[in-house]
Amino acid sequence: MKKTLIALAALVVIPTAAIAGFGYHGGGPGGQGGPNVERMARILDLTPEQQEQLKTLRAEQTKKRDEMRAAMQTEMQAKMQTILTKEQYAKMADLRDMRFNKGDRPMGGRGKGPGCDGMGPRNK
Repeated sequence: MKKTLIALAALVVIPTAAIAGFGYHGGGPGGQGGPNVERMARILDLTPEQQEQLKTLRAEQTKKRDEMRAAMQTEMQAKMQTILTKEQYAKMADLRDMRFNKGDRPMGGRGKGPGCDGMGPRNK
C-alpha cells in the first residue's frame, strides 16, 4: 500500500516539477504555449541542433493542435445545427460575433451584451 502511494505521488510530482522547471508560457505569438526552449537549453545544456529540433517539434504540435481544434469546432457547429432551430442558430451566431468583436458590444464591456441588463444575481 505504501509503495503504491509513493508511486502515485511520483506520477503527480515529477510531471508537475518538469512543467514548472521549464516554464510554460501561453500568450506568445499565435497563442503558442509550451516549454521555454531557451530556459531548457540553459538548464539541460542543449546543443543548437537540439534547440532547433525542439522548436520544430513545438511548431508541428501547435499546427496539429490548431487543425484538431478547427475540426472539433466544425463538428460542434454541425451538431448544433441539428439541435437548434434556424432562428436559434442564427441568434447564437450573432452573439458569438459580438463576443469576438468587442467594439460592437453595447457599453463595450463584459456582461453588457444582448439579454443582459447588467444586473447580476447578487444585484437584483
